Amino acid sequence: MPLYSCTVNPLPQGSLSAVSPLCGSGAGQLTFTASIGTGPYTVVYKENGGADRTATGVVSGTAFAPFTTPVTASTTYTLVSVADANCIRNTGFTGGTATITVNPLPSVTLSAVTPVCTSAGAQNATLNYTNATAAPTTYSITWNASPSNSFAPVTDAALGASITIPVPGGTLPQTYTGALTVKNLNGCVSSPTNFTVTVNPLPSTPVPGAVVEPTCVTSTGSVALSGLIGSGTWTITQTGTASNTYTGTGTSYTVSNLTPGTYYFSIQQGTDCSSLLTTGVVINSVSINTWNGTAWSKGTPPVSTDAIVFSGNYTTSGDLSGCSLTVNSGVTVTVNSTHTLTITNSVSNGGGTLIFENSSSLYQTSNAVNTGNIIYKRIAMAVRRYDLTQWSSPVTRTPIYTLHDLSPNTLADKYYKYNSSAGAWVVNFNGTDEMLKGIGYSVRGPQYSDIDIPAPYYAEFEGVPNNGPVPVALGGADKWNLLGNPYPSAVYADQFIVDNQTNLYGALYFWTHNSKPVGNGGGGSSYVNDDYAIYNLAGSTTIGGLTGTGAGTPGNQDPPLGYIGAGQAFFVKSKTGSNASFTNSMRVPGNNSQFYKTENSSNKAEIEKHRIWLNLSNTEGAFKQLLIAYISGATNSWDNNYDAVTLDGNKYLDFYSIDAKRKLVIQGRAVPFDESDTVPLGYRSSIAGKFTISIDEVDGNLTVQPIYLEDKITGVLHDLKASDYTFTTAIGTFADRFVLKYFNAALGTDEFEDNKNKVLVSVKNKIIKLTSGSNTENLNQVVIFDVSGKVIYEKKKIGTTELEIINLKSGNEVLIVKTTLENGFTTSSKIVFY
Repeated sequence: MPLYSCTVNPLPQGSLSAVSPLCGSGAGQLTFTASIGTGPYTVVYKENGGADRTATGVVSGTAFAPFTTPVTASTTYTLVSVADANCIRNTGFTGGTATITVNPLPSVTLSAVTPVCTSAGAQNATLNYTNATAAPTTYSITWNASPSNSFAPVTDAALGASITIPVPGGTLPQTYTGALTVKNLNGCVSSPTNFTVTVNPLPSTPVPGAVVEPTCVTSTGSVALSGLIGSGTWTITQTGTASNTYTGTGTSYTVSNLTPGTYYFSIQQGTDCSSLLTTGVVINSVSINTWNGTAWSKGTPPVSTDAIVFSGNYTTSGDLSGCSLTVNSGVTVTVNSTHTLTITNSVSNGGGTLIFENSSSLYQTSNAVNTGNIIYKRIAMAVRRYDLTQWSSPVTRTPIYTLHDLSPNTLADKYYKYNSSAGAWVVNFNGTDEMLKGIGYSVRGPQYSDIDIPAPYYAEFEGVPNNGPVPVALGGADKWNLLGNPYPSAVYADQFIVDNQTNLYGALYFWTHNSKPVGNGGGGSSYVNDDYAIYNLAGSTTIGGLTGTGAGTPGNQDPPLGYIGAGQAFFVKSKTGSNASFTNSMRVPGNNSQFYKTENSSNKAEIEKHRIWLNLSNTEGAFKQLLIAYISGATNSWDNNYDAVTLDGNKYLDFYSIDAKRKLVIQGRAVPFDESDTVPLGYRSSIAGKFTISIDEVDGNLTVQPIYLEDKITGVLHDLKASDYTFTTAIGTFADRFVLKYFNAALGTDEFEDNKNKVLVSVKNKIIKLTSGSNTENLNQVVIFDVSGKVIYEKKKIGTTELEIINLKSGNEVLIVKTTLENGFTTSSKIVFY
C-alpha cells in the first residue's frame, strides 16, 4: 500500500486599516497587514455591510485598491475572508473592521468689514464673521497684488471673536482686496473668502474757540467751533459731561447750553469717518461766595455774578445781589426792612430760616424754580376789629397756606373771597381755603382788635417764594375780579396794565382804610370813610383823611403811584373771559415800603401829560378826589387804560367827571392840551352843608394854565388857582352843576357883567320881578334855587320880556335865580328874599 504525506499550513491572519481622516470628501484607501500567512493575499471585504468586494495581490502593509468614488461620509469596512497560496480564513480575524472618517470643511461668512478711517499711517481693520460649521482655530490672509503697497500674507494667526488685520496707509482714500482662509482642529482648511477693506481719510478735527462762561443771566456756557467741513450737512457729536449731537452746515458753529463740566467734540458727514476728538473744553461754574458767619469767602460782599451761600447767620445792612442763593441747614438769614435781595436764578433754603422783614423785597428776574420756605412779613395799615384788608400771598406752601394762617384770630365767618362770575362776596368759614397765587382775598381784623383804636396788623407768610409766570383765570367778560400781587417784591403797575390790556380794563382799585367816623353830624363830626384809591396810566387818586383825631382839616393819604406792593390785592374789571397774567418782567426791586402805594418816577417813561387833581371835601373829613389827565395815548372818548369809573365806595361822598354819561374818577383826555376844553363834573353827597372844591396838584402845562370852576346854579365862574371854591349842597346827586374850564375870555369880567345886565332881577315885598334888559329878547325859562341847590321854583316857556313871581314859598334867605332868554343866553343872580 502506498504511503501518502500531508502538509498542514496555518490560516492567514491580519487586520484591516484605512487612510483617515478626509476633509470634505476624497478617495479612500485600505491596508491589510498580515500577522500569519504568506502573501500576496486575496482580501474579500464589505462596505457598510454591502456586497462583497475582492482585492487580489494584496501585499501586507501596503494600501490596496484606491476608491475612485469620493468618500463623502464616514464609512466602515469589514473583512469577509483573507487567502494566501495555501489557505483561506474567513472567520476569527484579528482586526476585522476599519473606518474611513470624513471631516467637514470649515465655513466662514463675513458679516462686516469695518472701514478704516485715518489721517495718516497704518491702521487696523476688523473683519466680523459668522462660523457656519466647526470652530476654526487659525486663519490666513493673502492679499492681491494691487495696490503695490499691500501687506505681506498672514499665515496661521490665532483667531479670536473677530479678526483684526493691519492695512497700510498712504494716499487716501484707498481700497485693498484679499482672501481669508481658516483651519480647524482636524487640519481642514476652508475655501478662500474674498474681502475688501476701504481706508478713508479723517475730516479735520473741529477747533475750539472762545468759551463763554455761565452767568446769572444764562446759567450755562457755550463754545465756538471753527474749521468745520465746508460743504454739505455735517453732524457734531458731543461727549464728556453731557452727550449731544448737532446738525448743520458751514465752517463754524457755536455749541450752547453747556452746564459746567468738560466736553469733547468730533464731526462727520453721514456715515463717513468721524474726526478725532477735540481737546477738552472746560465750562466753569459760577463763582461761589460763602458767608461763614464772620466773613465772605472772596473777601468782599457778593456781586451779581456770584452764587451766594450762607453757612453762617447773616443780617443785611443794605441791598444784596447774587446769581443764586443757598441757605444751609441751621442758618438764619434776615433781610431787613426796605432792603432788596436781588437773585437772578433760584433761591434754595436747605433747612435754614430765611426772613424778609416788612417792606423788604425778594426780586428775581429768571423763571427759576425755588425750593424751601421763606418767612415774609407784612404790616397792614392800622386796622380796627371791623376793618377789612384785601390780601394776596407771595408764597406757596405744602401743606397749604390758608386765610386762617394769615389771620388766625379773625372771626370764623369774616374770611372772604370774591366770586367774579356772580359779582358777590363768598364767606370761607374759618378761612380754610388756600391763598392761591395771583388771587386776592378780604379778611377782617383780628377779633382781639379794638373797635375804635386802630393798630398795625403783623402778618407772616411762610412758604416757597412765588416766581415766574402766574396766570389767573378771570370770571368772564365785564366782570370785576379781585387779583393780587403773587410775588415777594413790588409789581410795576404800568407794566401790568400794558401787558394785560387785551383782557383787562386798565384801572386798578385798591381798598384803603381811613379813620373811623365819629359824632352825629353836628359840630365835631367826622365823615372819613374807607374807599378805593385808583390807579391807571393817567395817574391815581387818593381817599384823603383827617390830620390828628376827630374833626379837623382833611389830610390826604399818599395815592398809589405805580407800584403794587407784596401781599397787596386789588380789583380790576375783565374785558374778556381769558386769563390775566403776572410775569417777572413786571417785578421791580424796592418800591415796596407801603402796603399799597409808592412811586419811583425814574422807572416811568417820560410822556406828555398835563394833569389836575381836584378834591371835594368838608371840614369834618368827608373827602373825594378825581383826576383829569391830558396825556399821550388818551382820547376824549373812553380809553381802557386812561379812564376809570368810580366804584362809589365812600358811603358819604362821591365826586367824578362826566364823559358820555360815565362817572369817571380818572379821565384821560387827548393831547395837545386845548385851553378851550371843558369837563363836566358831578357829585353825590349824603351830607347836607358846606363843601369845598380845591386843586390838590397840577403838573405839565396846567402849572401855568388858569383853571376855572363854573357853578351853573350860582352862575359863578371861579378861579381855582386864586382860591378854593366853597358852596352849599343838599343831600342828593348833582350831575350838571359844575364845569371845569381853562379859558376866561368866553365868560370874562366885562362880558359877564354885560350878560348880567341883560336880565334885571329885583325883590320887593316878597315879589320877584324879572325884566329882559334888551327889551327885545323874551324870557324863556327861570329856575330858583336855595343855597343848598334845591329847586324851589321853575317856570318854562315864558314868552314875555317881564315876569313877576308872587307867593313864593320861602323864608327870608339868599336865593339864586337862573334865567334863560329865548336866544339861549343864561345868567344867574343872587337875591335876598324877604
